[in-house]
Amino acid sequence: MTYLDSQTAASDGSPPAAFPETAGFTIEHVVTAGDTSAVGPVYYARLIDWQGRCREQAGMAGAPVFSSDISGEHAMLTRSCSCEYERELWFGDRVAIRVTVPWVRLHLMKGEFSFHRISGPGDPGGELVARGEQIWASAYRVGDHYEPGPWPAELVSCAARLGADVSRAQVEGPDRTAQRSGEAP
Repeated sequence: MTYLDSQTAASDGSPPAAFPETAGFTIEHVVTAGDTSAVGPVYYARLIDWQGRCREQAGMAGAPVFSSDISGEHAMLTRSCSCEYERELWFGDRVAIRVTVPWVRLHLMKGEFSFHRISGPGDPGGELVARGEQIWASAYRVGDHYEPGPWPAELVSCAARLGADVSRAQVEGPDRTAQRSGEAP
């Protein structure tokens, strides 16, 4: 299940259809045996995987044009990621993974993740079990490598709806040149 903070899932468990103004995006996951290590708790690398899944689903909801062109010339590259583990998760636990974006500066964007053990679908609270962050870079393919470049406007808009200060974002203009967020073309 996925849903936006400040909204609850529909009564049938489906996520809300719209991507309204909000300060975060949340997915839920039920821990399976494949998520656990040989000694029982969730394997630490799974939380990094869940960060990626949450980022991708937030992008599909908030920047569908960009997300649909995964092999295009523009890429959102992960420069760094981290995760701090507070509590163990176990088989059968339900976990909500929430991403917010505090800022977009030039061609970089920061995502912050929180992981909460919850009691059931759509539970707004829950025990904090981990937190993490990622730094993403906007890049364009040039031959066989990538070079930094401005963000597509759709991604900057998505980041703003996830809580970001986009006042220092480098945004692609209509002629594919870089502009500062808020500048007239």
